[in-house]
Amino acid sequence: MTFSYLSYAVTELFCIIYTATILFRMNNSIGSEYEVRELRYMIFSYWAMLVTDIIWALTEDHILHPSSLVNASVNGICVAAVSFGCYFWHCFVEERLHPSEAKGRFREFLVRIPITAIVVLDIISVFTGWLFYIDADGRFRNADLFTIQSVVNYFYLLIPTIGSVLRVIRTKSKLQKTEFGTYAAYMVAPLIAGLCEDVIPTVPILALNIFMVLHLLFITIQDMQIFQDALTGLNNRRRLNQFLEERLPKASAESPVCLFMLDINRFKSINDVFGHVEGDSALKTFSGVMKKAAGRYNAFIARYGGDEFCLVTSGSTDRPEDIERGFRELLQNEQAGKSDGPRQYLLTVSMGYAVSDRPENNADAVISRADRMLYENKRKWHTENT
Repeated sequence: MTFSYLSYAVTELFCIIYTATILFRMNNSIGSEYEVRELRYMIFSYWAMLVTDIIWALTEDHILHPSSLVNASVNGICVAAVSFGCYFWHCFVEERLHPSEAKGRFREFLVRIPITAIVVLDIISVFTGWLFYIDADGRFRNADLFTIQSVVNYFYLLIPTIGSVLRVIRTKSKLQKTEFGTYAAYMVAPLIAGLCEDVIPTVPILALNIFMVLHLLFITIQDMQIFQDALTGLNNRRRLNQFLEERLPKASAESPVCLFMLDINRFKSINDVFGHVEGDSALKTFSGVMKKAAGRYNAFIARYGGDEFCLVTSGSTDRPEDIERGFRELLQNEQAGKSDGPRQYLLTVSMGYAVSDRPENNADAVISRADRMLYENKRKWHTENT
């Protein structure tokens, strides 16, 4: 007896094992709680597709002999799992593209309509054959309405792809161009794989390509962590130290280096009252203001850790007091009218700064001076607001 699909099933089994190593290494250091959750759901959907696809392959080789109803149910789970994977990919990329935007319930409701509808149709099709059916030989076949399944999948894939391309065109950051360009490129492989699998049905091309996307995505995010904070997209503390080590030796009275330390007031209460997902959203909102300040003052920005951030100007003609006041205005304008909606709080900030107007090599000393001023201002803020 010839087993045409046995190697197909074995290959997909190894895909499950390899993606398990990615899942076990996934934690909140690679992104927000929401982003990590969507990545995990993508892997779970992928596993559901692989397990049911393995059962299909063993059925094709007549190793398994499920009843027509069980066969249809297994294939229904498989096609639904593919759609779920597309949906979770959409959610993940949209969060990366628009991290500071409040996700309203109505918008989430609209996005969930297609996936809900197609899953209901998949369940119904097990009994009616509207989207797919099992023929007299026990083989899975697409019905004429199966196009609806493909349309839903492409809907969830195309929207973030178009958004990624637009962000590549609009952003000036090379790091962001690379990240968003990667998201756009990732869709190409599954599209080509879906077409090739129809030509070479005994090779799990789609499963291998999805694994490649998950693997490369994980590697890309880890690579970005070298100098980038995963949650906010800002520079991280390592990059901050490197930047200061480059600029401080060149500081002078004509071209001073000014380091601002910023701390979100009572950030812990946001996590305690609204949860860590909302806490992540607050940090992203704050980082969005940091990016606007960087553009206004031609400044370097970084997340120092937790709810602490840094802004560094070099050779700026703006006084530190003016920059501090300007940042507070940006933060206030960013939140104007939003406290009455889903977000029932306003972010405020305490700041401290240190000016270096002569060459020096000790970045830690400059950070320490700014931190002392921050601590004093934060103590005053707590005294005035208790």
